[in-house]
Amino acid sequence: MDKLYNKLKKYSIEDAIKFEEKDRQFLALKNLYKNKNFSNELYLFLIIINALISFQLSWKWEDYWEEFSTSPLFSFLIEEGNINSQKIYNFFEDLLKNGKNNRRFVYMKLKRVEKLLNWFSIEKLEYLEYFYKNMDILARDLAKVMNQKVDAKTIVFAVKMFSYWARNVFWYLQNFPENLMIPIDSRLENLYKKYNWEWSKKEIKNYYIELSKKLDIPPLHLDAILWVNYEELIK
Repeated sequence: MDKLYNKLKKYSIEDAIKFEEKDRQFLALKNLYKNKNFSNELYLFLIIINALISFQLSWKWEDYWEEFSTSPLFSFLIEEGNINSQKIYNFFEDLLKNGKNNRRFVYMKLKRVEKLLNWFSIEKLEYLEYFYKNMDILARDLAKVMNQKVDAKTIVFAVKMFSYWARNVFWYLQNFPENLMIPIDSRLENLYKKYNWEWSKKEIKNYYIELSKKLDIPPLHLDAILWVNYEELIK
């Protein structure tokens, strides 16, 4: 761990946040927020759904989120006034079937949309800031409805995109909780193999937890630093 720690110890949580807010996905949501003409609550819900169907993409995540944020389908979603579950379902059906970047496993993704529409309720809108201050609870809520582990990549990613939404809406920064785990993907596996003599699938998660504690940067914020510096770190 010492070798990777020594390469990262110059970074702080403030650096991680700067990297996050230069992320094309953050900028896409910021652009959508500035140009939207619907409620913050709907803005949030669309983002959570979109995050949970953002897997097995045809191209990069950044491209898909930019496509989502500039979709002309938003005008059809709101033009008739009241927005109901069927309209939201139709919005994502059109986005998946006719978009450029997320056309794979459409049926499976639409089943996810249905699950989320069944989970969503007006009462939950009263707890938006509560969820922002307790993002680990939001992760547990989403994991339960999606029948996934709380540290599954799509669950953690949905919470990350939720935080991007909330920073735009509430105008203050809430750090990711320390118990919200960084998703272990091939990128993190490659770094682990490079900086450790022995590969252990059982220990990789603990490795990043300990690295996070040593750097005093919550794991999900650490992810931004690893992402930006990955090519240099893996050399």
